[in-house]
Amino acid sequence: MADEAYDEVRTVEYRLAVEHELNQKPGKLYPLAGDSAGYQDKGAQLIDRFGHLDLEEKQTRNEDTNNTDVSVERRFIKKPKSADVAPLIDRDDQKATKVDLGSPIAASTGLAVRRYHDKQWIKGYFGNGWTGEDGDTAVPFDSNNIIDLGGNFTKAGLLAIREAMNLGDVDTEAEMPIMLIDPQSETKLLQIEEYVNKDYTADGRPPLMMGEIKDWLGFRFVKANLKSRKAFGDTVDLLVPAANHIALPVFVPSGLHRGIWTEFWGKITERNDKKHSTQIYAEACSAVVRTDEAKCFQYVVDHSV
Repeated sequence: MADEAYDEVRTVEYRLAVEHELNQKPGKLYPLAGDSAGYQDKGAQLIDRFGHLDLEEKQTRNEDTNNTDVSVERRFIKKPKSADVAPLIDRDDQKATKVDLGSPIAASTGLAVRRYHDKQWIKGYFGNGWTGEDGDTAVPFDSNNIIDLGGNFTKAGLLAIREAMNLGDVDTEAEMPIMLIDPQSETKLLQIEEYVNKDYTADGRPPLMMGEIKDWLGFRFVKANLKSRKAFGDTVDLLVPAANHIALPVFVPSGLHRGIWTEFWGKITERNDKKHSTQIYAEACSAVVRTDEAKCFQYVVDHSV
């Protein structure tokens, strides 16, 4: 009984330490969803979106009511499989049994959980949305919103995406579009004269002075090493439509929803069957889904050009 109580104390310390890590440094991608909610069921209805309506001018007094049928699109989110990790720490390798804030195991677990949730963001962005009466009809990414000019990252490409968003009635004044950029696209951005020339900046200070990436042409740029399999695993394949190419997500936050079934759950147990090694267990479960196809784009660039 004493051993069980001791494991429970260490488990509480471990959970608090990892939660502290996640609060201090959230992931790079998953906080970008416009809204989020916690769920327990396998799926949930998110929104009913009504079709376009127009008011029509009355023609005569006491005329018939202008009854109008309107289309309704219902969007859903579905629960994915949970993900977990359970490393064993041999007694010879244990330096301390207490898990303090900032301890290596808490930091490592926090990093793993952040990477999992970020990978779920990529899966959801490029994967299917869900609609229909019960949420069983898949909605693939709108091919009309994939902007491929056959070249590298350029000002012309940014303007083409901005134009496509405006033509699609995306309110870019209410929400600033966000674009994820990989290191090679960042380099190309810093080579655009209007971007680095202080004569074109609002504060008169060029980005090259401090190396920071500023908003430009109405876009907020978020840097991420999108081709890093260490960070994003197999989801990198969703970002690479062809060799030397990358599809950069461009969106306004309200077009995405994040569902959370388990942000983080952990436990520490002494394993009698493993010569009393310590089992560190972590589990998470989340999903991101597009809720409005008109607000999600891809900017495909060819880094070989």
